[in-house]
Amino acid sequence: MIKVMIVDDEPKVREGLTMLIPWDSLDFTVVGTAANGFEALEKYNELRPNLVVADIRMPGMDGIQLIEKLREQDAKLHILILSGYADFDYAKKAIASRADGYLLKPVDEDELMSYLERIRQKWLEENEQQKWTESVLESSRERVVKSLLTGTKEEAEALETSALSLGLSSKEYQILLVDLYMCEGENHTTVGEAVERLQAYFEQMKLGVTFKLYSHTGLLLNKPITGLQMRQELSRNLEGILNGLNVKFSASLGHVVRSITEISTSYVKAKELLECEFFCADEGVMYCDMSKDTKAETHVNEPVDITSIEEQIYYALDLGNPAPIPELMKTAGDYLAANGRTEQEIKRYFAELITGLISKLSVRNPDLDGILRIYTESIAHLYQKRSLFLLTRHAAEILQKVTSHIDRCQHQDLKLMLDMIHRNYGDNLKLETLAGVLNYNNAYLGKLFKNATGEYFNTYLDKVRIEQAKRMLQEGMKVYQVAEKVGYTNADYFHSKFKRYVGTSPSVYRKQGEGAEKHQISI
Repeated sequence: MIKVMIVDDEPKVREGLTMLIPWDSLDFTVVGTAANGFEALEKYNELRPNLVVADIRMPGMDGIQLIEKLREQDAKLHILILSGYADFDYAKKAIASRADGYLLKPVDEDELMSYLERIRQKWLEENEQQKWTESVLESSRERVVKSLLTGTKEEAEALETSALSLGLSSKEYQILLVDLYMCEGENHTTVGEAVERLQAYFEQMKLGVTFKLYSHTGLLLNKPITGLQMRQELSRNLEGILNGLNVKFSASLGHVVRSITEISTSYVKAKELLECEFFCADEGVMYCDMSKDTKAETHVNEPVDITSIEEQIYYALDLGNPAPIPELMKTAGDYLAANGRTEQEIKRYFAELITGLISKLSVRNPDLDGILRIYTESIAHLYQKRSLFLLTRHAAEILQKVTSHIDRCQHQDLKLMLDMIHRNYGDNLKLETLAGVLNYNNAYLGKLFKNATGEYFNTYLDKVRIEQAKRMLQEGMKVYQVAEKVGYTNADYFHSKFKRYVGTSPSVYRKQGEGAEKHQISI
């Protein structure tokens, strides 16, 4: 729409022109009105209209003076002059000021509409011409910038004059690089749309000269971005631009240089940062003040035994305890990065580690047989992670899900153990026997039992036996009979156990009868 401002000292004229003319149908819109030249100048700077319709005679500043002031700010501004009477001298001045038309009041609607149509056509032509000129200029700037970035120092110096003539003159220069990549399941069309949206934003905001170089979308900034606040704002803007496209970005800033011939060094630094992005712990826009050795930053303060880390991960899985896994995976990743492993080597390590752990667990837990197939796709996604942080987090998430399967298997085995104890407490039950039946290592099964019940196996068995003994004693059975019934072949041993848990001897407890309720044992 072509923006219009109406300037006249008569309120009726301003209102009449605003309301009576079908501006919208001609692609015009009235953005404001003014009662005199001074007000018009003030509003012009705020509204930036494309067409000013102004009375030629107004108090303080007449229409001709207003035109001269406006022409100083915008030589391409379209102007229509209104006059209450025919005045040849004013008409000549209006023509000299390159007004688009001179209309007598009362304004003839058809005549005004005719002027507006001509102005619209002219404005459209000018707009197209301006777009073409800007496009050619931008293309020329992009070609020169790309040559400056990829050429030798001598070639850059030879291009300096051309660059400055294209408006690339600045006190400081800086390169911004942005890499766009698909989220899982998205296609290349989405990334292409994201690139177009990104370039359009850079051009609309007039942030500098955009360029495409290799896989990078770049920007020669006309105002350097420095400091945390500016980088955070840039990161938020990039996220907003790409919102809804399911496309992620990586961005880096080269260092600030003071000559157009040195922008290649800023570009090289920005490119280096993108290449080592995988090892950068910081999220958002990477910048040149970050450590030169980003891998070294990931090291842990104390010596790390990677074999010990792997064993701890396995035992955590085997015990069905997911809590320590994220930190252990992070420590392993930091160790590999600090010891010079490449991105692909680290990704391969975690894929093989997870595969090996699941296979080893499947041998010990037959119910886990075939579970590796469930996580094949998740393991493959490790290779798509763009940073060490995301990689170790994803690896930990896989193993934490595996523990849920292990936990279900172990829960079933523990339930069998508890049922067996409560049914067979009078037999010579031993942890070793149950471990053999359930296909567990003795010590390992003992740990599982302790984690689940809070008691050691023998302590739990004793408590079950004593509770059953209390019931039998209340029913009037003799002490030696009860001892045999609950699994104690030695009556003296039964006596000591009973007194330890109940606080009194079996014979005294038998005599107490109903008073036994106060001696409940917590199992």
